[in-house]
Amino acid sequence: MSAQSNEIANLITSVKESLEREIHLLGEGLFSRFDMQAARFERQGALIQTGSRWTARMNDWAEKIDSALEEKDKQIAELAARVAKLEKGHGH
Repeated sequence: MSAQSNEIANLITSVKESLEREIHLLGEGLFSRFDMQAARFERQGALIQTGSRWTARMNDWAEKIDSALEEKDKQIAELAARVAKLEKGHGH
């Protein structure tokens, strides 16, 4: 019975060690995938942040252009009114 007990003990030990190796390999694979996923998320986050900054700068630029165009429109309207007034004055 002792030889059988030793065989069972060796078998159990072998199965335990095999399971430990499998669990270790599985854990390494999972950590590797998590690391790759984290790197991908960091790249995506950087792209989103860059896009947000670019969009904000474009909005600022567009607002400045809109203000400048509005000012030019006012100046053109004032000049057109002055020309019309001068033309009326010379017509009399």
